[in-house]
Amino acid sequence: MNFKFLNKGFTLIELLVVITIFAIVLLVVSQVLFSTFKGASKSEAQDKAKRQGEQAMAVIERAIRNARTIYTCSGGSTITYQEPSLSTGSFSCINIGSGSGYIASARGPLTASDVDVASCSITCEMVNGVNKVVIINVSFASKGTAQILRVEERGVISLQSRINLRN
Repeated sequence: MNFKFLNKGFTLIELLVVITIFAIVLLVVSQVLFSTFKGASKSEAQDKAKRQGEQAMAVIERAIRNARTIYTCSGGSTITYQEPSLSTGSFSCINIGSGSGYIASARGPLTASDVDVASCSITCEMVNGVNKVVIINVSFASKGTAQILRVEERGVISLQSRINLRN
């Protein structure tokens, strides 16, 4: 009787080594995939915060640059100005640091509800006794959604603008 075919299988140690190698490879691959997805989420959140921030800053810059005069620039979070049409306009930083901060104009919020204004300051510099330069520093952060729950995946961008009045 020939028993040579019985020696053609794998030993238990060989099977355990192969299973261990596959487990390590799967662990490494899953970590790479999770890292990639996390980076993509952060990039998307950063892009959203940047778009919203730049849009809000553009509206503020255009309005202040065309303002006839600055009435008040107080408290570091509010500015009131006279528009070219002689009506009064304003911008205010509301609920800053609460997780639901936004920038408001006399016409309503400038930022969407999915973006938080984390910090905001509005200061004015006087030239010849008149407020002629407005400096705005704002940090925008994307809020957590179903896709973005982790703090390290939150997109944050800081923007600064120095605006000279034309008039």
